Amino acid sequence: LEDGKPQRIAAFNAHRYQAPQPGPPLKLPPHQFTNFAAQDSGGAVTIVLLDTLNTPMLEQVDARKAMSQFLEKLPPGQRVALFVLSDHPKLVQGFTGSSDVLVAAARTLRPGSTPYGVENQADTPVSQALFSAFPAQMVLDAETRLRVTLASMKMLARAVSGYPGRKNVLWLSGRFPLRLSPEFTTNNHSQLIGQDQSEVLETAALLAASQIAVYPIDVTGLSVGMSIRDRFAPDVAMAMSTADDKRTAMEDIARETGGDAFYGTNAVNDAMVRGLKHGSDYYTLAYTPANRDWNGRYRKIEVKASLKGARLTFRRGYYANQDKEFSGDVAARMLATAMQPTVPESTMLLVKVQVLLPDSEHKSVRIDYAVDAHDIRFTDTEDQRKHVAVDFMATAWDKDFKDAGYTTDVVDTAFRPEAYQQVLQTGFPAHQELDLKPGTYMLRVGVLDRGSQKIGTVDVPITIASKEGQGN
Repeated sequence: LEDGKPQRIAAFNAHRYQAPQPGPPLKLPPHQFTNFAAQDSGGAVTIVLLDTLNTPMLEQVDARKAMSQFLEKLPPGQRVALFVLSDHPKLVQGFTGSSDVLVAAARTLRPGSTPYGVENQADTPVSQALFSAFPAQMVLDAETRLRVTLASMKMLARAVSGYPGRKNVLWLSGRFPLRLSPEFTTNNHSQLIGQDQSEVLETAALLAASQIAVYPIDVTGLSVGMSIRDRFAPDVAMAMSTADDKRTAMEDIARETGGDAFYGTNAVNDAMVRGLKHGSDYYTLAYTPANRDWNGRYRKIEVKASLKGARLTFRRGYYANQDKEFSGDVAARMLATAMQPTVPESTMLLVKVQVLLPDSEHKSVRIDYAVDAHDIRFTDTEDQRKHVAVDFMATAWDKDFKDAGYTTDVVDTAFRPEAYQQVLQTGFPAHQELDLKPGTYMLRVGVLDRGSQKIGTVDVPITIASKEGQGN
């Protein structure tokens, strides 16, 4: 039911966990790269989100310990990725059926004298990534942490959107500043708690579009309703109220995304295992809303089953927002944010690129795009053409994550019917060239469709040889 009115079900599917069956590796011709997420059969995938932004320093140690214990208990072949949320989400390990690398990296982190309560004692790529993900400044005001959390959740949704099916996010944190239900996103209340309503609504829409269910897990454990920091609050009643607010926030996030909240336990790793099992078996139910008035208001969803005593977990509603095309300035800012080297690749748009390095006849790096046009939103024109506006950007980052060069283009055009059909088959094309000095870079290429607001990015490692080398 939507707002109490029965809806006609268009699709219903059951998904049961099974050991993933690895498919053949994706093979591309030389010099070609893609962000296509080849997923083994086996159902939902899991993201462990270690939140250092909203977790006090002393509690981060327990969170990392619980994460290590959870990884050691993973069922064989379970698809898990690890992100760390600090000033923005950082991908430490992509989806893999083996946790050995992550477990080894987690064990290298021991309590030490750094401001974050840890000391990096190993020099492996994963441990370096995990260690560098901790913010340089933990003392941030609540409004800043909320703003960064919202931006991080949107980046995470864009990063995993290309993976089919359900994505379960196990959010390990000591604080949960985000609220998604209409009770907290009205204009008056959002001002009181510092929430930007438009940012919250956009975040909720992206989480839903990417089929993300969030499982908030409180890492503070049992402490008579108070965390370590709360014990030293001048007013114990205020501290207890803060703990109640946190649980309300956790339940709100879980309820609005179709997940579950875990708190009041010192066995954080067990809570993670329960969350993993809870999200492994699920059903997909789809319907087209009978109410076609996209007025931006919240609509309640209710699912009933004939089986008595069944406990149903599902997303409790959505905001009926009308999609709006990105303007030029907004599009440029959004794409530039997605191009940052520490931000995970975005998979909302599937992109394939061919990258050719300079040679004796060409001075520039040549980039040819083919974007899956089925994910691009075309609009009909009066002369029966298909209009579209797509931004393209390529940025080279050196080993110190410094911008070594970039190029941007906007393709604003309308296709004739026959050209449109060709684009659907072969991909939306574009060409760019970038001049770079000799050296080693991580080239990130990105695409943004202004109509659908979807983004796709691809990372390509390149080495530009000297002129002498290019002649060989």
